[in-house]
Amino acid sequence: MEEADDAAFTRWHLLFDELCNRAGYYDDATLASAYCALTASKGQRQFETAMRNLNNWRSGRHLPRAGNLRMLAKLLNVADDPATQALWSRLYKQAGDMEARFGLPVPVSSAEVAEARPMTALGRVPHPAGLPALLSREGLGRKRFSMLQTMFGGIVLLAAGAAAGSLITASGWRPWAGPADHAPIVPFNPVVTMKVGDTRPIYAERGDCGKLPRDWELVESDLPALRTGTFSDGGLARRFSKFCQGLTPARAIVFTATTPGVEEFEIQGDFFKMTVSE
Repeated sequence: MEEADDAAFTRWHLLFDELCNRAGYYDDATLASAYCALTASKGQRQFETAMRNLNNWRSGRHLPRAGNLRMLAKLLNVADDPATQALWSRLYKQAGDMEARFGLPVPVSSAEVAEARPMTALGRVPHPAGLPALLSREGLGRKRFSMLQTMFGGIVLLAAGAAAGSLITASGWRPWAGPADHAPIVPFNPVVTMKVGDTRPIYAERGDCGKLPRDWELVESDLPALRTGTFSDGGLARRFSKFCQGLTPARAIVFTATTPGVEEFEIQGDFFKMTVSE
């Protein structure tokens, strides 16, 4: 990759998207087909999951884990060009540092604040020329003007409260308790060892930050078919999320081990290695 290209990319997902385009993967469906072929993922559910994850990575909404990153680098032949490999690794590390610090792959830039003015200038509001005379003529004076100020302030506060309420509703934050507030926490562990007959949660799929996850029927449709066991609904749970900057509601995915063996699979872009023994 040329130096001009190096300077043009400041975010990992922008470089990823450009490399996809240069390789001929202009749409996520074509990219997902190649990705599934490389990872030996079969079935419509696996294809749809891969396409959703690739779209999130390509747009910068999420950052792939190390295992996914290796697959993407292999798919795009990143190692063939040392300059591209170096830029790929550097931007990915920067994105990971940003995610750990801000909770987002790309932090939101703060809006520039206009130059501060003296407090006296901000505090004085010019009045219409006839208003003091009108108040004086009617004998209302400062008392009536104070009442007008109070009424105007109340209207402003009411409008601000309504606006804040709409923002809170849109964000999903709520001051009251929710059904998942005391749900069990399911940690993420990519290496799982179980015995035949064991049943336990191995993963939790979150919804939008602070909101309830998808129904089990929708979650189940995206899960892979395994030889070593089966999946079932674990109900509401919670999980830690860097993207959400803390705990967020999720749906627990329970695995029941039925057959001895070793199997590797993927759930929502996260790789697992499952070992089931007698």
